[in-house]
Amino acid sequence: MPAHKRKPNYNGPHTMQELLTAVCEYYGDPVDDREPEDQDYVSLHDVAAEFDITVMKARKLLITGGLYSTSLSRKIQELHADGLTVAQITEKTGLKRASINSYLPYTNIIYNLPDISIKAERQKQYRVRKRNNTRTDAEKKEKLWQELTYLQGCLFTTSKGLDFTYKIRGGEMFVDRKEKSITRAIVMKAYGKVVELDGVMKGPKALGTFGASYLYPIFVKMGLIKTAGA
Repeated sequence: MPAHKRKPNYNGPHTMQELLTAVCEYYGDPVDDREPEDQDYVSLHDVAAEFDITVMKARKLLITGGLYSTSLSRKIQELHADGLTVAQITEKTGLKRASINSYLPYTNIIYNLPDISIKAERQKQYRVRKRNNTRTDAEKKEKLWQELTYLQGCLFTTSKGLDFTYKIRGGEMFVDRKEKSITRAIVMKAYGKVVELDGVMKGPKALGTFGASYLYPIFVKMGLIKTAGA
C-alpha cells in the first residue's frame, strides 16, 4: 500500500517558480556592482524579511532571475562553469559550501527577465512615493529634480489616455510627445502650485504651467498629488 501523502496537492517546482516570480517582482530593478549604485535598491535583507526566507536563499533566487550580480557571484559562477565542483570552489575561495551554493542559480526553475519590466517601473515609482512621504516640503523641493531624473524612461499616461515617457538633459525635460522642452523653472513653478494646494487638485489645468498635462500624471505617480481627478 503506497504511503499517504501529507500534502497531496504540493508541487515543489511550481511552488519554487511562484516564489521566484514573487521575489523578482518585489526586488524590481537589477543590481550589478559594475553599474552606479542605486541608493534606493531593495536589499537582500529586505527580500529575506518580506518572504520569510534566509538571505542566502534570497540571493540564490535573485541570481536565478538575473537580477543580482557581484564580482564574487560572477567569480563563483565562472569557476563552476569551468567544471569545478562546489567542494573545489570552497577550497579555492575559502567560503563555506552553503555560501557557494547561494551564489549559483537554481537549475530546475527559470525566469523570464523581460516580463518584469512594467513591475520594475512600478517598484521604482513606489520607492519614490515612499521617500516623498518621509520628507519635509523643503527636502522635497530640493530633491524633486533628482527624482524626475530617476524616473526618466518610465511610462506615464496623460488624463486623456496618451502614453508618454521623458528624458532629462541638463535643466530641461524632453517629453517624447512634445517638441518643446519643459524647463526646470517651469517644473518648479508647477511644483510650487502643488505645495500651495497641498497636493489636492482636480486636473492638469490646476498646475497653471506649460506642459501641465505631462507634469500632472508624473506628480501623481510620485505621490505629490493626493487626489487626481477628484
